[in-house]
Amino acid sequence: MTIPVLHDFPLDPRCYSVRLTLSLMEMEHTTVPVDVFPGAKHLEGRYRELTPTGVLPVLETGEQMLVGMETILMHVVAGTVWMPPDDRWLRFASGPLEQVYVCRERSLFTTDPIDNHGARAVLQEVDDHLAVSLPDGDWLAGDRPTAADLAVYPAAALSRDIGIDHDAYPGLRRWMRLIKQLPGFVEMPGIPVFP
Repeated sequence: MTIPVLHDFPLDPRCYSVRLTLSLMEMEHTTVPVDVFPGAKHLEGRYRELTPTGVLPVLETGEQMLVGMETILMHVVAGTVWMPPDDRWLRFASGPLEQVYVCRERSLFTTDPIDNHGARAVLQEVDDHLAVSLPDGDWLAGDRPTAADLAVYPAAALSRDIGIDHDAYPGLRRWMRLIKQLPGFVEMPGIPVFP
């Protein structure tokens, strides 16, 4: 059996979603760090062949080369309890949530001013869903944690990097604490283990 290889940038929340999922699923894998900043290695050589736009993460399974968080998550959780009932929140993580990722990348890697209004609106949508749609539930897509939660979690947890305080989002805060309590939870720079 081939051990999957994850090509990963440790500071990228999309890559972290995959690392977190693999850890919670106790899926054996090898991680190969990619020097995205300042090296831009994801835009040259082998990575340019795999993903012309430089999208990470990339997961080599032995049979397939999977590119991008949503594709990888859908593949690794297929047929498991981590599979969400629909792909709404996975699409949300690859779509509207990109506003949070882009704002954070600008904050971390440039001196450009950031405008976090779009990111705030996106996080408010998640908070509203958790606080209103699921008053007795704890998870984005039902009564148990799924890859949907793991896809959205990093952007929410790292939003302080762009000046968004979690105090304004009670549903989000409660949900993030629950994710940190899952067996196998792993941290990343900027996301401590303690609740």
